[in-house]
Amino acid sequence: MLLYTTYKYCSIKSYSLGLYYYLGILGVVLYTITTLFLNKGYLKIDAAPQGSITLISDSLDATIRLSTDHYCCQGRDCRVGCFLIDGKELAWPIDKDSVTVSSFFKERKQTLRNDGNGTVLENGDEKQYFSKNPESIDIKVEHSIHSHTLSLTGTQRTMKGQLMGHNGELIKRFESMERADRVSLNDLIIASGLYTLDEKSDSPNGNNRSFRRKGCLLVVTIVYDNIPRGIFTSSSPLVYSYHVTRVPYTPYRVEEVIHEEGYLKQDPDTRYHTPQSRLLRKRYGVHVKFTQSGRLGVFSLTELLQCIATSMSLLALVTTLGDVIALYLLPQSKYYRDVIYGMRDEDLVDHENDMKGDINPTKTKTQ
Repeated sequence: MLLYTTYKYCSIKSYSLGLYYYLGILGVVLYTITTLFLNKGYLKIDAAPQGSITLISDSLDATIRLSTDHYCCQGRDCRVGCFLIDGKELAWPIDKDSVTVSSFFKERKQTLRNDGNGTVLENGDEKQYFSKNPESIDIKVEHSIHSHTLSLTGTQRTMKGQLMGHNGELIKRFESMERADRVSLNDLIIASGLYTLDEKSDSPNGNNRSFRRKGCLLVVTIVYDNIPRGIFTSSSPLVYSYHVTRVPYTPYRVEEVIHEEGYLKQDPDTRYHTPQSRLLRKRYGVHVKFTQSGRLGVFSLTELLQCIATSMSLLALVTTLGDVIALYLLPQSKYYRDVIYGMRDEDLVDHENDMKGDINPTKTKTQ
């Protein structure tokens, strides 16, 4: 014969047990509200979407005057002057996710000669100069994001974005969906909290020189988000934001070798046995590294049911622990066990008359 076994329904008058039970229920309710509505427990989340970035440097304004900045010295005794360099040359090297904008240069002509005993590299005089106003260069950024888990895709041409400062303030909005984002190096510097390249570098070998002279590293994180802000909303447009961080104690320098015309057309043996000249250029500047991250979500019935099931399990756990406390841990636990597991009614009356203490079971309903 098929049977179903259950406990009797009993009401126990106990302040401590009642306090535990209602606090437990309140905790489960608060957990459910927090998980389901504040933490959007009904969404399927992808916290590691994949994406791509394309960077293009823009040209500088050729009308910039050379005498406006204090680091551009003038006159015959000027050892470190300034030169206006086009943006395409100023932003080098440039990769798919990083670009270096040079602010200071060291150049030295080197001649490769064969003196009969071997190849000798002769160094010429070194020339040093600053680039004129590199902060004004614009960097064009095109990027996209894709979540395989959620089958969700977006590009910067279909989203709205913004550039955020290091204190959370809004610096710039990107709302034109017909072209790439244009952000100036100066905006990125301000967003990092540096404000100007003329501040003293914190590099261990900075020697009290400026960031303009020693360079620095900026990490730009593109953060994607479509998590709704409302409590009862299940979807939100995909948006993004730029967040800039300067890596402390990190100067930046890259070397560039510029060969004379016709060098690459020669075979290796000819290159090293005939006089050759090249220009060795050391570039100091701001290296900007772009990365992508985000937290994307879509409504999922499975996630909603899992959240509800977890809450129901916690409610059952609170009740089960309450039963364990009542049956085994309280001073009157033996009497409670007798009530639940079948003592006769007349014996219960006698037992109740003999009970002492602040816990007084008064109701027992039996069918």
